[in-house]
Amino acid sequence: MFRIVTLPCLVLLTACGGAGIPMTQAPVGLDAQIAAGDRLVSRLDGVAATQFSAMPTSGSATFTGVASLFIDPVFETDADDIVVLGDLTTTANFSSGVMRGRVDNLHGATGFTSSGYREIPVDGVLQIGGRESVIGNDIDDNRTNRPNDFYADYQGDITLPDGTYAVEGTLDGQFLGTRTSDGVFPIRGLLGGGEGVASRGVEGTAGFAEYSADLDIIAEAPGRP
Repeated sequence: MFRIVTLPCLVLLTACGGAGIPMTQAPVGLDAQIAAGDRLVSRLDGVAATQFSAMPTSGSATFTGVASLFIDPVFETDADDIVVLGDLTTTANFSSGVMRGRVDNLHGATGFTSSGYREIPVDGVLQIGGRESVIGNDIDDNRTNRPNDFYADYQGDITLPDGTYAVEGTLDGQFLGTRTSDGVFPIRGLLGGGEGVASRGVEGTAGFAEYSADLDIIAEAPGRP
């Protein structure tokens, strides 16, 4: 239903030289988000989906992590690809079965070649679950099929050097890990991904463009090991 525990954008950025700063310096900006994403992938790699019986049915939890947005203007070329990384904060309300969150503190890159990429400024926020979201088995609309699944829409405006893009799409995801210690929140993290579009300008007018856009998210719950 969705990707294995990796973020394609992190693979692309790391392969092109991302996070390649001296160990004596603390990473900042895009490098910091690449490093944070790599740590999350390492900690959650191979973690099984949360057992159905361990899924909470009340209360809520806030997950923090990294989101990556991949915009692909021309499928056949890489140099024009746009990668946007951001900080993810999302709250799962298990009582109502909904998820709400946001992606902010955005940093971008483009101009991908075998030797590197060019960082670009990005402004904006992506909202997650602002219109629709589901946690657990969605019997009515079949958005999800299992108790540890989630579904959410995403949308927002992001400003890049060549203009402002309206981004929208949907996420399919799953909660990860089953912790059994007394008093410890059972879920370790979550992973999700989904396709969407990024459009610039007004449809039907000169300069309008619409590109494919994929969003991937990875995050941890409070009290992780």
